[in-house]
Amino acid sequence: MFKMIDVFGENLVQNFQHNLASPCDQFDEVLNQCILNAPESKLHDAISYFFSNNDVLDIAAALDIEPSRVYNLQQGLDLQAQDNIENTAKVVMLCLALETEMLENVHIAESLTDYPM
Repeated sequence: MFKMIDVFGENLVQNFQHNLASPCDQFDEVLNQCILNAPESKLHDAISYFFSNNDVLDIAAALDIEPSRVYNLQQGLDLQAQDNIENTAKVVMLCLALETEMLENVHIAESLTDYPM
């Protein structure tokens, strides 16, 4: 099984968990740099594994990514390209949130229960 935690290591995961608890503007820059420095084959394997276990179109809608771009991500095309890094980062953050079970700790206000997420 391929995990984002294995691609990026414990330091980024700790920063990610801390960022969810108290958001920091610098985390996006750190994440983008980690994506650029990650071994492309490991990043591709982790993203491909994630998409093979989830509905691609649902992920595209949830992350507000055009379906064609999600298919490119799934195929490992231009994961680290400057014009695609934002989409790669969205997928990486979702994977990290799922792998660390951080989504279970997110409190959603009752006023938003009918809002589509």
